[in-house]
Amino acid sequence: MKSSSDGTFVPGRLSMVALLTSSMLILMGGAAVAPGIPGIAAHFPGNDDLVPFVITLPHLAVAVTGFLMGVIADRFGKVRTLVASLLIFLITGAGSFFLDNIYLILVLRFLLGFGLAGIVTSVTALIGGYYQGMSRVRMLGYQSAAMGIGVLILELVGGILSDMGWNYPFIVYLIAVPILAIVLISLREPSVREDVSGDGVVDRKTDNGMLAVCYVSIFIGMLVLFVIPTKMPSYMEGSMGVSATLMGLYLGFHGISNAASSCMHRRLVQVLAPIQLIMVAFALLAIALMLPSVLGGSVPVCIVTLVVSGIAVGQLVPSIVGSVVNASSPANSGKMMGIYAVCLNTGQFAVALVTIPLFGLAGESYPVMFTMFAALAVVMFVALLCVYLARKKGQASA
Repeated sequence: MKSSSDGTFVPGRLSMVALLTSSMLILMGGAAVAPGIPGIAAHFPGNDDLVPFVITLPHLAVAVTGFLMGVIADRFGKVRTLVASLLIFLITGAGSFFLDNIYLILVLRFLLGFGLAGIVTSVTALIGGYYQGMSRVRMLGYQSAAMGIGVLILELVGGILSDMGWNYPFIVYLIAVPILAIVLISLREPSVREDVSGDGVVDRKTDNGMLAVCYVSIFIGMLVLFVIPTKMPSYMEGSMGVSATLMGLYLGFHGISNAASSCMHRRLVQVLAPIQLIMVAFALLAIALMLPSVLGGSVPVCIVTLVVSGIAVGQLVPSIVGSVVNASSPANSGKMMGIYAVCLNTGQFAVALVTIPLFGLAGESYPVMFTMFAALAVVMFVALLCVYLARKKGQASA
């Protein structure tokens, strides 16, 4: 740890490691056991309607508690909130390994969401507090890359563990142990001086219009995106005979492309406005989800879908997070990130509810259902284009 001449905390390399490793848990922390869902369903026969909630309940909990965790982070400290949240994540995540009751497992999965909510709000608020200007943009790109790497690690390890036994995927949550140790060693609360915007203004105003655009975008983005990790395993296993281990590897391609795309974010944001990058992300999601219908169902096509969607989320997440940070004031950054966490996880949870009727309307065809979600991405692209043109016109008039 380092301090400046006036005694304020300056984040070092280990601090960056703590923030990025914590960020690995954000996107797939609740769905890390996705490759093991078929095994869990086989172990609890007659509970086909309950098993999918093993993945989605944590996201429902974040949707319920995200704003509260943001308020707690603002009031009691973002680092303390992160430490407590990692402990909750560890205990409730790994605890399911020892249970042989689907109802008790679901209770722990819901409580896991409390930890995820605290991680999402506190980590991103800390990045906004520690870094400014292009340093912040670079860190947000790294954060999105870390989330992609988290997808790769958690899905791959979860797939391997699921072949060992139905409950073994829950062991993956032990990853929180080393992360917690690094956080305790390297992070301290950001000072007021560090909570400044890129132009050096401490008490910047909240841009409610941009925040609304960001919240809608992350909700729809997660709704469209999460149909892939939640339904692609069933599609590839049923139609192509892909094993859980291979499915974890294939889902890892999504994480790799996410990470690679995120590393390019700092350069792209110098050419395109964040809202333009969000539009590009929705266009890529639409293309990715239409591929199985256009090119036919096969393992190579599904891999391309995973890669293209990973590229999309690599721009979607840092563009939205950066916009939320810039549109918030230091005094309410935790609350604004709490709302972001609510919208992000509500979108992820809604996938389980929306896909049930859509799968029936699609004639129980996964490619047709994917195309329906692609259409939603197109609608969002058009809506964002209208917002961008309207804001640009308003700025020109001003």
